Amino acid sequence: MRTARRRAARVGPLVAALALLTGCVQMPIEGPVVEPPVSATADDVPGISFDPRPPQAGDSAADIVAGFLEAMKATPVSPTVARQFLSEEAADSWVPEQQIITYAELGTAVGETTVRIPLSEVNRYDARGAWQRTEAEGVLGLGLALEDGEWRIEELPNALVVPESWFDDAYQRVSLYFFDPTAQVLVPEPVFVPSGDQFASSLVRGLAVQPDDTSPDVVQTYFPSGSAEGLAVPISSAGIATVALSGDPDAVDEETAQRMLAQLVWTLRQEPRIRAVELTIGGRALGGPGGSTQVNLDVGSAYDPNGARPSAELFALDRGLLVSGTIGAFEPTAGPLGTADLGVRSIGVDLTGTRVAGVTDDGADLLVAPVQAAAEEATRPVVGAVDLAAPSWDHRDRIWLLDRGAGRARVIVVVDGSAEEKDVPGITGRPARSLLVSRDGSRLVAVVRGPRADRVVSTRVRQDAAGTVLGTTPVHTLPRPTESSPRIRDVGWRSPTAVSVLSDITEDLSEVRTISVDGAPGEVASGGTTRLRGPTRQLVSSPVDGSEAFALAGRAVTSLTRLERPVPDLARGLTSLTYVG
Repeated sequence: MRTARRRAARVGPLVAALALLTGCVQMPIEGPVVEPPVSATADDVPGISFDPRPPQAGDSAADIVAGFLEAMKATPVSPTVARQFLSEEAADSWVPEQQIITYAELGTAVGETTVRIPLSEVNRYDARGAWQRTEAEGVLGLGLALEDGEWRIEELPNALVVPESWFDDAYQRVSLYFFDPTAQVLVPEPVFVPSGDQFASSLVRGLAVQPDDTSPDVVQTYFPSGSAEGLAVPISSAGIATVALSGDPDAVDEETAQRMLAQLVWTLRQEPRIRAVELTIGGRALGGPGGSTQVNLDVGSAYDPNGARPSAELFALDRGLLVSGTIGAFEPTAGPLGTADLGVRSIGVDLTGTRVAGVTDDGADLLVAPVQAAAEEATRPVVGAVDLAAPSWDHRDRIWLLDRGAGRARVIVVVDGSAEEKDVPGITGRPARSLLVSRDGSRLVAVVRGPRADRVVSTRVRQDAAGTVLGTTPVHTLPRPTESSPRIRDVGWRSPTAVSVLSDITEDLSEVRTISVDGAPGEVASGGTTRLRGPTRQLVSSPVDGSEAFALAGRAVTSLTRLERPVPDLARGLTSLTYVG
């Protein structure tokens, strides 16, 4: 038996269970020191194509370890050569698609048949490419044995383990689109997938996996589980992407088919070569509106997370009265807040731009009124609060409020005119300063003040199929650069999955840094990092692609989207500048 021969050939004990270990790790004191000749510097990035060398006859244990680590950097991404460094049994059972582990640097490996390699700045990603967590240190354990006279790796984690520099070059930050529990809106989930010819296939395979860090009361997929395993998505010269899923076609009704198409179109339109899609399951074509099997990229617009008819207008208070328009060209509104000074200090406007919520000057009450209809009176769904921050709206016309409460915050949701307090662990009872809700209603972002530094925290909103808020997931803190001021001035949406954070660097220098709302490391293309001269105090931004973002320093306005564009100062008396949402 081959297995018995492999076991008899071992020359040392193997690790019982190999994994990436975190925190302080006690290193073994037995065995020689092995230094694999593997470079993991910032310059060690792959080119357009990298075909690694397979194992050679007579390779030492160190050669096999080094060759295996090098082979996992194959470009396009492929485990084929890396698998050749494994024993037959390990090659059959290794599933690198289960997770991705990246590292900044390799330490000195210790051991011969049981090899432990220290890693620094470790990031974990799940099977879809969604970031899970960052660890300052870790250890990669590999168990080796002689097989037919050659060293091979017999025990290893089910993961692709690669340098961070290689990962940044080979993978692209995108979103997979799932549905919220009400099936009324698409919710983007940020992930990293391989660039190039594997891009479209990786996107579709991710749709067939329920996100493992969220439950169906946060997001759900209508793709049958396992229907995209091993899927390849060819794209024709005309830009037609063909997606052939496996599974029982009779298990997919028309409503499910249309939601699958919406998920597919919104996800695949991130591939610029694609102009239309064709979707089949078990050989059955799933047609779009009108029965056409070629589905254009405008399908699913009714599920737009920015709202079916989002307003692009800016709104503000002009000496206490509501106005709308553009910077330098605001016009009065005809509703109750536009025709009488009701003592409002901050506002939030619904996604269609038709209703406004205003916090009174003392921070105690919330007024809600139409923007333009003069006949309707303002209502007060919240009274007697302590210190309300500016309100936010989601696509279900829910108004989200933070009552800062002298350092013990409360989260309040107004639905159909009725207010209800929601317990949000990590925000409720803390010294929170501001609260944002994503337009799809699935995410909350807050700024929480600490004794030495402020934090930006994020959580997911749990709701049932009727849209009733059930609670939230545990909050996590979003990473911020250490060189920034510990105090945060403002925070605002820059895309459905990214927020910009305004903080001071010096008394006369501010920084606006855009970060992913899931906490994943790296630059976010939708905003990047901008440094500004002057006492910048406020952000005005929107998650809608192509919308202009601004930074305010008193009346002075700077465009964060087009830094070279001159922007007129705000008129005197103009305050609470905001987009809808």
